[in-house]
Amino acid sequence: MSDKKKKGDDASYAAASAELEQILQEIESGSIDLDLLATKVERAAELITTCRQKLASTETKVKQVVADLAAAEADGDEEAAAP
Repeated sequence: MSDKKKKGDDASYAAASAELEQILQEIESGSIDLDLLATKVERAAELITTCRQKLASTETKVKQVVADLAAAEADGDEEAAAP
């Protein structure tokens, strides 16, 4: 695996998104060399996968934090109601 692909796997969401945006602009503008098109499309697919994974992971973490807060709040309400 190339160093660029390894970096992409560990890149922040912002970095992956920025690289994806750059690739999309190159493709849409027609400025991309035809010989590089397949490579760029493959890289874009990798970046989309990375972004989706990061979004899913973040969603899971946020849901867990919210659930923990709700549980802590419910426990606090029960303790306050106890004699």
